[in-house]
Amino acid sequence: MTAPRTESTPTATDRLVLDLRFRDLPPAQEGGHPVVVLEGGDGESGDAESLESWGYAAGALGRSHGLIERIGERIESDSIREIVLPAIDDEELSAAGDRLALIAAAVSAASVHDVIVRIGEEDPMDSGEAYRWLRHRLRTEGPGRGDSRTVTAVISAWNKYKDVRANLLGIRAQVRPFDDVVVVDNHSSDGTAQMIRADFPEVRLVVMPNSAYGACETFNVGFSTALTEYIAILDDDVVLTPWWLDRSLVRMGQEPETTAVVSTKVVEPGMPDSYRDSEAVNAERYMSTFRGCASLAKKKAIDEAGGYDERLFIYGNERDLTCRLLNLGYRVLQFSGAETWHRTPFGVQMGKRSLYFHARNAFLGMIKYAPLKDLVRLPFLAVTKVLFRGRESEESGTVTDAVGTIGIGKSVRETKGSWWILTKAAASVVYNLPYCLKRREPVKAPDFELPLQ
Repeated sequence: MTAPRTESTPTATDRLVLDLRFRDLPPAQEGGHPVVVLEGGDGESGDAESLESWGYAAGALGRSHGLIERIGERIESDSIREIVLPAIDDEELSAAGDRLALIAAAVSAASVHDVIVRIGEEDPMDSGEAYRWLRHRLRTEGPGRGDSRTVTAVISAWNKYKDVRANLLGIRAQVRPFDDVVVVDNHSSDGTAQMIRADFPEVRLVVMPNSAYGACETFNVGFSTALTEYIAILDDDVVLTPWWLDRSLVRMGQEPETTAVVSTKVVEPGMPDSYRDSEAVNAERYMSTFRGCASLAKKKAIDEAGGYDERLFIYGNERDLTCRLLNLGYRVLQFSGAETWHRTPFGVQMGKRSLYFHARNAFLGMIKYAPLKDLVRLPFLAVTKVLFRGRESEESGTVTDAVGTIGIGKSVRETKGSWWILTKAAASVVYNLPYCLKRREPVKAPDFELPLQ
């Protein structure tokens, strides 16, 4: 929540000037106030600062995922009461380049603080008014102007107050605004719902009656609530880069009607450069699953396929849904042109719960959808190609689709009682055989692959 502001004129010590210029332009100085430039800057003289001095690589805004939070921290630590931003001209609005993205990030960061915002020659605005002003300009003059397609961001959240806040600020910073935002809160006990109501009134919040629901069910609630042509499927702990929606929609618009999902690039803590930059991870291709933490989907296709299978509870649900999409004649595109920061560390999460659901759900999905010849081979292949797969192979980018299997061998070795957990997972597979066989529909589409690669 924002704190009350005392009425007084901001001074040099509580004003933050974000000039956002490029290195080949001289950094601006305004009355000796701090200046933050997009690249470089004279960080050794006067009060000039640079994004590099904040820990961000020059020219790599797409990977500067903590920028909004960093500006927010600066507002709080230095008791900033006024933020000065450069003017936005028509060319910048239509091009949606780095500087516009940084301005959007700064306005988003300010929107949950009680500060004055000055943008070019515009009259001073409070932070909420500045956010609404910029959103209106982006809608009417920005990169998505004239495009009637509508998108709802759907987030499933549970006890991740800080992450959800960062996620929603990233959504506010989009250079092409979302039409609607739906958060389904799984009865969090950390104040997530209260924070959303107080600081993000534009969000449609659904609070589940208790926390016993799985991610599959809470996402389905969000999907059913969406009223737009497209839905962005987002985990609670992602931060979208400012161009994410614009670039994803542009790419979707270049695809045939049969493309149901655009699965965007995800960067995570601990992700090796060799994986992140590998050709396989960055090449455009059709695939047999999608990254459920950040993908753009056609709502009609998701509805037609029936959404996530709620019996899975969590993990493996994206591949399961993709199999049904493939059976309906749809396809899923891997697209690296829009990037997302996912706060969950790279690879499968360690722990009993993760190991159980990953192991169980991989087999439940394949019993329903794998061709018989592949299903018969699956147990042997799971041992030889997943459990015994080397770390070097996983980090090189050879595992591009079955990212939930990265590190599964390590999880088996390091999780206490792992073989008992796998035994319980196998027992659950046997218990669910009637359910799976009743729904069995082997996929014949050429995009289908077993969850190994």
